[in-house]
Amino acid sequence: MSEDTGNEDLQRDELAEEHEEDGAQRGYTFEDMRLAVGDRLQIECAASTGVRRAFVRVVGYVDGISLLVTTPVAGGRRVELVENDPVIVRVFSRQSAFAFRASVLRACRLPLDYVHLSFPSVIQGSVIRKSTRVRTQFPVQVNTQAGGAAGEGTMLNLSATGALIQTHASLGEPGAIVRLRFDVDLHGLQTELDIEAEIRNVQQAADAEAEGIEYHYGVDFHELGAEDRMKIKSLVYQTIIEQPRRII
Repeated sequence: MSEDTGNEDLQRDELAEEHEEDGAQRGYTFEDMRLAVGDRLQIECAASTGVRRAFVRVVGYVDGISLLVTTPVAGGRRVELVENDPVIVRVFSRQSAFAFRASVLRACRLPLDYVHLSFPSVIQGSVIRKSTRVRTQFPVQVNTQAGGAAGEGTMLNLSATGALIQTHASLGEPGAIVRLRFDVDLHGLQTELDIEAEIRNVQQAADAEAEGIEYHYGVDFHELGAEDRMKIKSLVYQTIIEQPRRII
């Protein structure tokens, strides 16, 4: 088996596994994605290109024949795709995340850099609900409502409206307000979030390794500003598209 064939088989298996793990997945049509010129897609390239993932934009399509996208660029350079290169395409559209396999039909440079991809025949998708959560492992600084530093914690999962925080210090009872500070990577750009959250529930368990108590706090975000709300939604959607196995 050639390396290229092995890579294609691995990508096929990964795609199947990702959607098997999401109970809400089902088959979709091309029209269900409602793609428009300029929409942003993520493309997973063959290992031979030296680039794992890059982003492209929709140029257009010919129904049943080809999907046209801009040439992927990573690290300031174009990704050199050649005919028959296998790719996996992922996209978030409205309230669904989609993924499909395709191959490069032709890479063109005139009148602009763009790529003809084979028209998708099998499209998998998952409906993204407002409450959809994704697994995370972000370090988070937690401050109590009184302004005291409660210490470091770990954000175990995240949704557009709340999160699960693990700490070794008590943050308060349900109804208490805490402030969360954490850094996230949004499409390669580091950004800091500093937001308030309300404790909705708490669970305690003995931590054998730390010889103490471990707390799990379910929190709802409190009075989010428009910019912070957009960042959190973008982070959740980015994770769903790039790492669908993290969907809870």
